[in-house]
Parts: sequence; C-alpha cells; structure tokens
Amino acid sequence: MKLIIILFGLLSVKTCNNSKKTLSFSPNDMEPKLELNGTYVIKSLHNEDVSAYNLEVHFNAEEQKITGFSGCNRFFGNYTFSENSITFGALGSTKMFCEEEANTIETNLFEALSKIDHVSSNGSTLEFISNKSIVITMIKKLQVMPVMFEYSTISRGVYKLISINKKQVSVVNKRDVLPIIKTSSLQEWGKLIDAIKTVDVENISNLKAPSDRRLFDGALIAKLIIYYDDEKYESASFDHGNPPKEIETIVKEILSISQNIE
Repeated sequence: MKLIIILFGLLSVKTCNNSKKTLSFSPNDMEPKLELNGTYVIKSLHNEDVSAYNLEVHFNAEEQKITGFSGCNRFFGNYTFSENSITFGALGSTKMFCEEEANTIETNLFEALSKIDHVSSNGSTLEFISNKSIVITMIKKLQVMPVMFEYSTISRGVYKLISINKKQVSVVNKRDVLPIIKTSSLQEWGKLIDAIKTVDVENISNLKAPSDRRLFDGALIAKLIIYYDDEKYESASFDHGNPPKEIETIVKEILSISQNIE
C-alpha cells in the first residue's frame, strides 16, 4: 500500500512539473496580434513628419502583397507577416522623373522598409520597427468621407458654431439665432478632406492644447468635432487661434471657409 502511494505521489509531481512547462510565455506572446489589410497613410519616417508627401501603402493580407505611393512613383512588392514580425521583399516601382526632394523621400522610404522586422499597434497608429527603433508610423486611411465638421468658440457672452458638410456651410454667430447657410464648393470640401487624411481622428480627444489662455479669459474656448461613419470624434478644448498642431490645418480651413459667408 505504501508503495502505491509513493508511486502515485511521484506521478503527481511529474505531471505538475510537465504542466508548468506549458505555462511559460515570452513578451511577444502577450502582444496583441495585428491584421494588416487595407490602405494606410504614412505619418512619419525616421521621426520626421512626411504627411505633406501623401505617402500611402496598401496591404493585401490574403496574398501578402503591397502597393503604394512613395512620393514620386507607385511601387509594388511582397511581404511576409506572422505574429507581428514582418519583412518586405524587393520592391518594384514605376520610373517617373521627380524633383530631388521627392526622390530623397522615396529613397529613404524604400531603405527603411527593407530593414523593418516588426510592427506593433499604438492606438490606431501602426509603428514599424527596425532593430527595436520605430522608423515608420502609419494610420488607416479613411474610407468613408467625414459627414460633418463642427468648430465652436465659447466665452462669456460669445458663442459661435461653424458646421460644414459636403453640401453646405452653416454659421451660427449667437445663441438662439438662425444660422447663415451657403452651399459648399467642391474645392472647399476637397481641402478639408485633404487636411484630414493624415489626422489620427480616433486620437483627437487626447491631443494636448499648446496654451491655456482660455482658462483665465485670455482666449475663446475652442473645440473641434468630426462626425463620420456614424461616429463622433471630439477634441479637448483649446485656445481659439492656437489649436494642437495635429489639427491646425483642419481648423485653418474651417475658419477660412466660414469667413466667406459672414
């Protein structure tokens, strides 16, 4: 009887030891898996803002192929992606003649892509990493046009609300008064769409105001709201005339459009 108990105890210990081996995790096991699919806009390259160059990458997850625009040419190629590890194969491209600045951006982008070994997610931003350093950041390109932009300014005795969609511009200069309305032009709407292409819309609520004059009546309290695809994205308040850099172009375009109907 003692022999049976001893043998059972040894088997239990061995079983426990074996089960412990299956519970080891590496840091990569805990990282959420990503799905690369669709079109992304490149925000930064080697920590420099390249939004003005309209760089894009389209991932075809099923075939693991990429296409895109590199500042001068259209490019294409293959990539391998598994468990957040990613490598890009040799890229082919068109052979357009471009200005030196665009050629430099393109060369830097291709060189950076060739060295990427990992990708991670930081909110709605993708971070492409080489040797543990972030070299490229991208955000998903909006596939649905924003339904409406709203920009408001408020202070003691002051209220103004500017609303713009694809069809019309509306300006309310005081509370409880009817808005002034005009038809939106395609040119005005196009400028707003261009301005929003490289903005991380889902993150505008986290943008920090660069100044705080509104807190002691030194500036009007301003706020930006963007509606699209049945969602509402609202910024924190900031000083009118000094918005966060990330939405500065959008605010500038909204104010420019509204001035034409006041």
